[in-house]
Amino acid sequence: MTQVQPPDKTFIRARIHPRALDHMPLFFDATAPTVFAELIQNARRAGASHVDITTKSADSSIGNEALKVTVQDNGHGIADPSVLLSFGQSAWDKDLARRERAAGMGFACLARRGCSVSSRAQAPRSRYATGWRMKLEPDHFLGKTATTAASDKTAPSPFGTRVTFHTTESLNALRGAVVAASRYAPLRVSFNGAELARRNFLEAALHREEWNGVKLGVIKSRHPLYREPDLNFHGVTLNVRLPHLKSLDGEIWIVRADVVDCRELELVLPARKEAVENAFLLELRHEAQLAIYRALAAVDPTPRLAYEDCVRAANAGIDLPAPPVALRRWRPRTADVHEWRGDRELVPLGPDSIIVEYNADPPDTQTLYRTARRAKLAPNLFEADRRLAGYAWYDELPRLTDVNTHIEIDGVAYTERELRRQFRAARYGDGAFDPRNRAARIVTTVSVARPDGTQDTNRYMADIALLDKEFDLLSEPPPVITAGSDITADELAQLLRRAYFCPSDDSEADSYESQSNQFDDAALHVALKHDASAEEAIRTAIAQVVRREIQQLIPRDRHADITISGDRIDITLGS
Repeated sequence: MTQVQPPDKTFIRARIHPRALDHMPLFFDATAPTVFAELIQNARRAGASHVDITTKSADSSIGNEALKVTVQDNGHGIADPSVLLSFGQSAWDKDLARRERAAGMGFACLARRGCSVSSRAQAPRSRYATGWRMKLEPDHFLGKTATTAASDKTAPSPFGTRVTFHTTESLNALRGAVVAASRYAPLRVSFNGAELARRNFLEAALHREEWNGVKLGVIKSRHPLYREPDLNFHGVTLNVRLPHLKSLDGEIWIVRADVVDCRELELVLPARKEAVENAFLLELRHEAQLAIYRALAAVDPTPRLAYEDCVRAANAGIDLPAPPVALRRWRPRTADVHEWRGDRELVPLGPDSIIVEYNADPPDTQTLYRTARRAKLAPNLFEADRRLAGYAWYDELPRLTDVNTHIEIDGVAYTERELRRQFRAARYGDGAFDPRNRAARIVTTVSVARPDGTQDTNRYMADIALLDKEFDLLSEPPPVITAGSDITADELAQLLRRAYFCPSDDSEADSYESQSNQFDDAALHVALKHDASAEEAIRTAIAQVVRREIQQLIPRDRHADITISGDRIDITLGS
């Protein structure tokens, strides 16, 4: 039996399988915004100066809610109707096809809907001297059946193209789609007789420059363009993730790109809703970053910038000044993130300024801040900003890096951790420690690291320590206060709120206001136990409830006397 030997070489060439036509409707989302965007782009490439879009009620046989949409342009028209059904072929001139990588696929956005087309070509090469018309059903786009083109004396005159299709989308939805598709298009667009307003994609730019056929505009914005369009391709807008810069003061500077004539930019076909990640796009982002630096160099005064931004700019030959020698004063953290409001004013630094790099929870930072104010140290403490690291003046500042607290009660000195254990032991009856005893003194030791590698240790007298680090005011141990402290019950209650109040956002939790009121009641109750007699604590607690729950019910021009005796409540309203 003779064995057949396989050939040494097999030649294979790329081809398009006929079944690819079956998937044509999947190349586009076929929504009204996509259809109008493609038709307006085709009109622009055909040299049109105006696109007129009209709607009217469709024949009742199609549906009571259906609308007939007509899109007509005054471009140079289509000489050969067959190109509309030749997927990947177009009649655009070679230069335009190279500049924009026109692929001849956009008309397929109507594959799901079907449409009627009528066109009259400007060039005399068309065999349809009076224009032609053609009706296309979905099967025609799929190549399952053939259609015919016939002469049409009613074709746009003197030349142009008219496309008609039916839709069940609302009139408002259609108008919104046309507005979106035409907002930045370089030609006039009308909708039901009214010309739509057009906008310049770079209209808000404070600085403009052109690079490789792309106009770059730098804009001061409230937020980065994470999802919003930052590139305009002749009216089609998309997001190519151009860079943005946030100054130290929170200002955001973004870049928008408006394509003029750029052959290197590649967009994903056929819908052009995203860019191809290629070397040119990376270079575009780099140039956009430099455009921001050049824009900021011209701003007076120059926004405060991170050190790494100044370095990048300097490497590109762009001189950006170092920010002034000023920082924001340090403020302690609060448990409630809604109350994290620091002083935004920049303060010039003095010779005794210290950066706080002490990262601790609110109970620790709140008590440190109180101690620093009592010791007149607070004005010298400033917020750390690591974005400034690298500037000589910032690197030369001393850093507050660590804090330790020792508490003396009944002649014994405890660390905070040791004292927590004593409190918990006393709570469960283990040990002779009396948690009601006030501290003889509280010493806060602050460690300050200096640029030369040395470290200073400074001690300050404090009057309160919060031993509970778990953000739970009602748990043990309670606050520890020195015998000579001048803190009032209201001040202590506010300190406890800043240190511990963190509202729950659980779906079953009470409202923020209810949680806040309940916490304030509990905080005042704890504070009164430390700073008031039992009778005063009761009076204060009652007054707090009356002020919040009852006072609003009494008319402003009246007064009320309330007497409570056992279960009996007597109320007298006076004039």
